[in-house]
Amino acid sequence: MQDAIFVAAPPGTVWPLTLGEFETRILVRYPEALCTAKHEPIRGQDYLAFEIDLDGERRHGSYFDRSHLILQDAPPAFWADTVVWFLGLLPPGTPAVAMIETNPDTAPIPPGAGAEDVRLLLEALQEAA
Repeated sequence: MQDAIFVAAPPGTVWPLTLGEFETRILVRYPEALCTAKHEPIRGQDYLAFEIDLDGERRHGSYFDRSHLILQDAPPAFWADTVVWFLGLLPPGTPAVAMIETNPDTAPIPPGAGAEDVRLLLEALQEAA
């Protein structure tokens, strides 16, 4: 089982990226993505669930409106470039933190981080779990 990866706006901040903008962008990056608009009733928050076939496997993720991205079904090395792509959708310098499912600690993602930086950050969070 792979830990889910969370990339989020730090507490007290929101991202300018709407659900519609995210859906447009993910369909450009992954044209075969299956996207479904959903609503999480406990928090009253809308999100976009998506499924993509990569490396012969079905991968899942969710983007919560202006709040956070969840990536599942693959290790940090697999998703690191997607995290960097996603952060590139936000204005330069927009703060973001990362967390993994089995470790409640968060770590800031440095502005301008590359895929290798993100992979190392996420793997460090896994090791600390």
